[in-house]
Amino acid sequence: MKYATWILNFDDPNYGTGPEASIAEQGGSAEGSYAEGDITQGARILGYFTGEPTEVEAWSFTELTQQEALDFVLALDDTAYVTEEGKIGVVIEEEII
Repeated sequence: MKYATWILNFDDPNYGTGPEASIAEQGGSAEGSYAEGDITQGARILGYFTGEPTEVEAWSFTELTQQEALDFVLALDDTAYVTEEGKIGVVIEEEII
C-alpha cells in the first residue's frame, strides 16, 4: 500500500481538482480517504495510490510512510488503526436505538 497527501487545486482547469485523473493517465490509481478539514479551503487529503506518478506538484502531492499516514489519521481520530489490507481504518461506534 502506498500513502500520500494532496491538496485540491481549483486554480487550473487542466488539473481538475485532485491528482486522481493525472495518476490514472500514468497507469496508476489514487483514492482519497481522510481530510484534515474543509477540502475546499486547502485542507490536506490522505489517500492511497498505485504506480509511480510524476508531475503531481500542482496538488502538493507528498508520499508518506505507513506510520506517517497512521499519524495523520490519529490526529483526527484516536481510534485509527492499520487494516490487514494496509488501509487506515477507525473504530465506528454503533448507536443502539
